[in-house]
Amino acid sequence: MYELINKLSYFTSRANKVLLNFYQITQNFKIMDIIDQKILELLKENSRISFNKISENINKTEATVRRRVKRLKDEGIIQKFTIDYDIDTGQKIYATIKIEPDFKDVKRILKELLSIEEVSNIWRLSGDCGLLLKVDLDSIEKFNPLIEDKISQITGIKIIETCFITDVIK
Repeated sequence: MYELINKLSYFTSRANKVLLNFYQITQNFKIMDIIDQKILELLKENSRISFNKISENINKTEATVRRRVKRLKDEGIIQKFTIDYDIDTGQKIYATIKIEPDFKDVKRILKELLSIEEVSNIWRLSGDCGLLLKVDLDSIEKFNPLIEDKISQITGIKIIETCFITDVIK
Protein backbone atom coordinates (compact mmCIF):
# COMPACT_ATOMS: atom_id res chain seq x y z
CA MET A 1 0.00 0.00 0.00
CA TYR A 2 2.81 2.35 0.92
CA GLU A 3 4.48 1.65 -2.43
CA LEU A 4 1.23 2.43 -4.28
CA ILE A 5 0.89 5.76 -2.47
CA ASN A 6 4.50 6.64 -3.36
CA LYS A 7 3.85 5.85 -7.03
CA LEU A 8 0.63 7.86 -7.02
CA SER A 9 2.42 10.75 -5.34
CA TYR A 10 5.20 10.54 -7.92
CA PHE A 11 2.75 10.53 -10.86
CA THR A 12 0.68 13.32 -9.29
CA SER A 13 3.80 15.40 -8.86
CA ARG A 14 4.84 14.73 -12.49
CA ALA A 15 1.32 15.52 -13.72
CA ASN A 16 1.32 18.79 -11.78
CA LYS A 17 4.67 19.74 -13.32
CA VAL A 18 3.36 18.95 -16.81
CA LEU A 19 0.20 20.98 -16.19
CA LEU A 20 2.23 23.88 -14.80
CA ASN A 21 4.54 23.72 -17.82
CA PHE A 22 1.53 23.63 -20.17
CA TYR A 23 -0.01 26.62 -18.37
CA GLN A 24 3.21 28.63 -18.67
CA ILE A 25 3.51 27.83 -22.37
CA THR A 26 -0.10 28.76 -23.13
CA GLN A 27 0.33 32.10 -21.39
CA ASN A 28 2.64 33.12 -24.23
CA PHE A 29 -0.09 32.52 -26.83
CA LYS A 30 -2.30 35.43 -27.70
CA ILE A 31 -5.93 34.38 -27.78
CA MET A 32 -8.39 36.32 -29.92
CA ASP A 33 -12.04 35.75 -30.62
CA ILE A 34 -14.22 36.93 -33.51
CA ILE A 35 -14.95 40.24 -31.75
CA ASP A 36 -11.21 41.01 -31.46
CA GLN A 37 -10.78 40.13 -35.13
CA LYS A 38 -13.61 42.47 -36.14
CA ILE A 39 -12.08 45.28 -34.08
CA LEU A 40 -8.71 44.71 -35.72
CA GLU A 41 -10.24 44.75 -39.21
CA LEU A 42 -12.03 48.05 -38.51
CA LEU A 43 -8.85 49.60 -37.10
CA LYS A 44 -6.86 48.31 -40.06
CA GLU A 45 -9.27 50.04 -42.45
CA ASN A 46 -9.19 53.30 -40.47
CA SER A 47 -6.86 53.65 -37.49
CA ARG A 48 -8.64 56.88 -36.48
CA ILE A 49 -12.09 55.30 -36.13
CA SER A 50 -13.66 56.08 -32.76
CA PHE A 51 -14.39 53.41 -30.18
CA ASN A 52 -18.03 54.51 -30.42
CA LYS A 53 -18.16 53.78 -34.17
CA ILE A 54 -16.49 50.40 -33.61
CA SER A 55 -19.01 49.55 -30.89
CA GLU A 56 -21.92 50.41 -33.20
CA ASN A 57 -20.37 48.27 -35.93
CA ILE A 58 -19.89 45.15 -33.78
CA ASN A 59 -22.93 45.60 -31.49
CA LYS A 60 -20.93 45.85 -28.28
CA THR A 61 -20.57 48.67 -25.76
CA GLU A 62 -17.91 51.33 -26.13
CA ALA A 63 -16.42 50.19 -22.80
CA THR A 64 -16.05 46.66 -24.18
CA VAL A 65 -14.28 47.98 -27.28
CA ARG A 66 -12.00 50.20 -25.20
CA ARG A 67 -11.12 47.30 -22.87
CA ARG A 68 -10.44 44.92 -25.78
CA VAL A 69 -8.27 47.44 -27.66
CA LYS A 70 -6.27 48.04 -24.47
CA ARG A 71 -5.79 44.27 -24.03
CA LEU A 72 -4.77 43.87 -27.68
CA LYS A 73 -2.20 46.64 -27.21
CA ASP A 74 -0.94 45.23 -23.90
CA GLU A 75 -0.54 41.75 -25.46
CA GLY A 76 1.40 43.19 -28.37
CA ILE A 77 -1.16 42.24 -31.01
CA ILE A 78 -1.69 45.93 -31.80
CA GLN A 79 1.82 47.33 -32.01
CA LYS A 80 1.04 50.82 -33.29
CA PHE A 81 -1.61 52.95 -34.88
CA THR A 82 -0.44 54.48 -38.14
CA ILE A 83 -1.51 56.36 -41.22
CA ASP A 84 -0.83 56.04 -44.92
CA TYR A 85 -0.21 59.21 -46.86
CA ASP A 86 0.21 60.18 -50.46
CA ILE A 87 2.72 63.02 -50.34
CA ASP A 88 6.45 63.08 -50.84
CA THR A 89 8.17 64.00 -47.57
CA GLY A 90 11.67 63.31 -48.85
CA GLN A 91 14.15 66.16 -48.96
CA LYS A 92 14.82 67.26 -52.53
CA ILE A 93 18.36 67.69 -53.77
CA TYR A 94 19.17 70.83 -55.75
CA ALA A 95 22.28 71.40 -57.84
CA THR A 96 23.65 73.82 -60.39
CA ILE A 97 25.43 72.76 -63.54
CA LYS A 98 27.52 75.21 -65.51
CA ILE A 99 27.87 74.21 -69.15
CA GLU A 100 29.68 75.67 -72.12
CA PRO A 101 27.51 75.27 -75.21
CA ASP A 102 28.54 75.41 -78.83
CA PHE A 103 26.89 78.78 -79.53
CA LYS A 104 26.27 77.83 -83.19
CA ASP A 105 23.77 75.22 -81.86
CA VAL A 106 22.53 77.06 -78.76
CA LYS A 107 18.84 77.03 -79.83
CA ARG A 108 18.86 73.25 -80.30
CA ILE A 109 20.81 72.75 -77.08
CA LEU A 110 18.35 74.90 -75.12
CA LYS A 111 15.43 72.99 -76.62
CA GLU A 112 16.97 69.66 -75.53
CA LEU A 113 17.76 71.01 -72.05
CA LEU A 114 14.19 72.27 -71.66
CA SER A 115 12.89 68.76 -72.36
CA ILE A 116 14.77 67.28 -69.38
CA GLU A 117 12.29 67.04 -66.51
CA GLU A 118 14.87 67.54 -63.72
CA VAL A 119 16.06 70.88 -65.16
CA SER A 120 14.02 73.55 -63.35
CA ASN A 121 15.87 76.71 -64.45
CA ILE A 122 18.22 77.72 -67.25
CA TRP A 123 20.13 81.00 -67.27
CA ARG A 124 22.21 82.35 -70.12
CA LEU A 125 25.26 84.04 -68.64
CA SER A 126 27.22 86.91 -70.16
CA GLY A 127 30.75 86.63 -71.54
CA ASP A 128 32.38 83.21 -71.77
CA CYS A 129 30.34 81.81 -68.89
CA GLY A 130 27.84 79.85 -71.00
CA LEU A 131 24.67 78.48 -69.40
CA LEU A 132 23.79 77.80 -65.78
CA LEU A 133 21.24 75.09 -65.02
CA LYS A 134 19.44 74.39 -61.78
CA VAL A 135 18.28 70.80 -61.35
CA ASP A 136 15.85 69.32 -58.81
CA LEU A 137 16.32 65.67 -57.84
CA ASP A 138 14.54 63.26 -55.51
CA SER A 139 17.84 61.81 -54.28
CA ILE A 140 21.57 62.22 -54.72
CA GLU A 141 21.71 58.81 -56.42
CA LYS A 142 19.84 60.31 -59.37
CA PHE A 143 22.51 62.97 -60.03
CA ASN A 144 25.08 60.89 -61.92
CA PRO A 145 22.49 59.23 -64.18
CA LEU A 146 21.12 62.71 -64.98
CA ILE A 147 24.59 63.91 -66.00
CA GLU A 148 25.68 60.72 -67.76
CA ASP A 149 22.45 59.62 -69.46
CA LYS A 150 20.76 62.91 -70.26
CA ILE A 151 22.79 66.13 -70.13
CA SER A 152 26.16 64.87 -71.40
CA GLN A 153 24.40 63.07 -74.26
CA ILE A 154 23.45 66.43 -75.81
CA THR A 155 25.80 67.17 -78.70
CA GLY A 156 27.61 70.50 -78.48
CA ILE A 157 27.92 70.99 -74.73
CA LYS A 158 30.78 70.70 -72.29
CA ILE A 159 30.05 70.44 -68.57
CA ILE A 160 32.32 72.87 -66.78
CA GLU A 161 31.19 72.68 -63.15
CA THR A 162 28.58 71.07 -60.91
CA CYS A 163 27.65 72.29 -57.43
CA PHE A 164 25.14 71.02 -54.90
CA ILE A 165 23.02 73.67 -53.20
CA THR A 166 23.47 73.17 -49.48
CA ASP A 167 21.45 76.10 -48.15
CA VAL A 168 18.96 78.57 -49.56
CA ILE A 169 19.46 81.95 -47.93
CA LYS A 170 16.79 83.90 -49.78
